[in-house]
Amino acid sequence: MGAHSTSHPPPVWNAMSATATDSLWSYALERYARPGAEALCLRLQDDHGWDVCELLWVAWLAGRGSQPDLSDAEALAAVRRWQREMTLPLRQRRRELKRDAHESPHLESLRQALKQAELLAERETLRRLERLPAHPAPKDERSAREIALNGCRSLNPIEPEAYRLLHPLFTHWLMPCADAEPTPTC
Repeated sequence: MGAHSTSHPPPVWNAMSATATDSLWSYALERYARPGAEALCLRLQDDHGWDVCELLWVAWLAGRGSQPDLSDAEALAAVRRWQREMTLPLRQRRRELKRDAHESPHLESLRQALKQAELLAERETLRRLERLPAHPAPKDERSAREIALNGCRSLNPIEPEAYRLLHPLFTHWLMPCADAEPTPTC
């Protein structure tokens, strides 16, 4: 989800966002576009190795009172393999071209094409994650944020610095308003 600016989603996002409003893809589009989310996600991804699609999936499940069911480890491994073999190489190439495009502007159209391909690969990741099994969160969970953090703990250990980023990210994502600020219209 790190391939775009929050100010204007690429055109392919508008065309592909016409799915059911409760889909993981729709959720991801709205949550990632919230102010400050992109920066937190990129820090978690680049500095701490978290997969932004998995974070969005965990938050989406938590908002439904569920957590990932990791009893089928093969299914999650297949999604992670897709990310590793398809999405990550596209991201690496796009980032490499960013430097080169400053010196050779004609490369910008290639970089944009890679960005679109990366977003399509991420969308496929989200489709695959959406199909994975989930189970109800334990009844003693106090908030969707805690459900999400526990869902993350089931995927990977959370180091203290990553926790300091995950906590506000999930707080921000799990608020119901698009601007994540309580308003009378909420």
